Amino acid sequence: MAGIVQFHRAFARLAAGILPGVLLFCGLACVPARAGDSRPDPRIVQAVNRLTYGPGPGTLKQVEDMGLDAFIESQLIPEKLAEPPKLEEALAALPSLQMDTVRLFREYGPPAEAGREAGPEAMRRTFDRADVVALEAAKARLLRAIASPRQLSELMTAFWCEHFSLGAKKGLAHLWVGSFEREAIRPYAMGKFLDLLAATAMHPAMLIARENWKNVVHRDAGKAEREALEPTYAALLLAHHTLGPGGPQKPADTLALARILTGWRVGAARADSDTGGFYFDVELHDPSDKVLLGQTVKGTGLGEGAAALRILAEHPATARNLCRKLAVYFLTDDPPAPLVARMAETFGRTGGEIREVLRTLFTSEEFFDAKYRGGRIKSPLRQVVSAVRAMGLEPTDAAALAGALAGLGQPLFAADGPEGYPMASAQWQKPEAMPRRVSFAGDLAAGRLAGLGPAATVTAQALAGALGPNLSPAVEQAAAKAGNDGAGVILASPDFLRY
Repeated sequence: MAGIVQFHRAFARLAAGILPGVLLFCGLACVPARAGDSRPDPRIVQAVNRLTYGPGPGTLKQVEDMGLDAFIESQLIPEKLAEPPKLEEALAALPSLQMDTVRLFREYGPPAEAGREAGPEAMRRTFDRADVVALEAAKARLLRAIASPRQLSELMTAFWCEHFSLGAKKGLAHLWVGSFEREAIRPYAMGKFLDLLAATAMHPAMLIARENWKNVVHRDAGKAEREALEPTYAALLLAHHTLGPGGPQKPADTLALARILTGWRVGAARADSDTGGFYFDVELHDPSDKVLLGQTVKGTGLGEGAAALRILAEHPATARNLCRKLAVYFLTDDPPAPLVARMAETFGRTGGEIREVLRTLFTSEEFFDAKYRGGRIKSPLRQVVSAVRAMGLEPTDAAALAGALAGLGQPLFAADGPEGYPMASAQWQKPEAMPRRVSFAGDLAAGRLAGLGPAATVTAQALAGALGPNLSPAVEQAAAKAGNDGAGVILASPDFLRY
């Protein structure tokens, strides 16, 4: 928070030096005063700030014309919003995006060397190829976040990618970060949580990253012979993906879930139930009955996993855990308990329909309460994307932005903790990061980042027009005094870093 306070003081001093002068009546400061009846409804500003990565030129006026309720509804049903042709062209230029998990392995995975394992040099080349694929996945995420009208869907994709974080550069999981997002996250980001949970649990990227592919029981003639239980994923599934760290699970539940998930492997399909690089090996599965959270799960093979995931997805603790995280992500670090309770009730009543939970949040009185406006600090991802959107740029290549994100401390697909990058705004209030944030703002405004078009031609006046009430008069005055550097002043301001 100290860094933001320092920003406020600096801008206050800068504004104080120009308010008495003629600049008050020229340049950016000659924009008509935003009287109460000419400014967008604060509820619209709040909705745009929270349901999107931030306004671009004309966004606030567009939402004002269509109406707040219609805007929220359009974001809740993203499939009705057409993607821009330029975005589709940019995505089509990324070859690995057209490949599923299996093909990615065949094209970019470890080379088959007859009769011997790949040596260190071959593995180095494999990791280099995986880096290329992961970069394309990062570029695709950024291009969509900037240009797609399906802004809420993009925010939810980012949310779930962190909630189901694969960790940083772990074997083949690094090669598959993009296919994991495309196959296990995006199709279910606004749907039923159970479908999302199952898709992530069975994806080879998760099986590798969280080591459930090692979780086996070797049997001889139907009797347990040698166990090699690996409970890492089971513990993560309980404590982070579903029930939460304060949930009702006990060590026995973790062990039971690990046994349920034995035999979940990565490889070629061997049965109709196997798909996308996942297969179930019955010979490596514990066939006994298990007790999970007080419920008996009969030993039925792969069906045990489906039963266990349903138990977890339908548990009230899961509803509370997820709904609180969503309220933190979209509203405030300490969300009001009654709001979280109503969201959890919606989750339970609808069978975990994520879209309906979000509707409960975005139509609540709490969501539009004035005390929650402008109170959050942007993560590096949100800062980068919102800045490009505010300038109205149409990137053809997001490699430079991906590099900027790494420099700002949030490289995509690289969070190592079990919950990915922080959802809470307070986690991003780091004074030591402020110089890098300012440097990025200056580089972007000056057009020093490749692949983004003529950024240097975007004026401070145009930028202020796009951001509207998100900027204070003091920041607008400071931008006016800065002349050609005005756009950079706005993008580095404390006003822009808040939403």
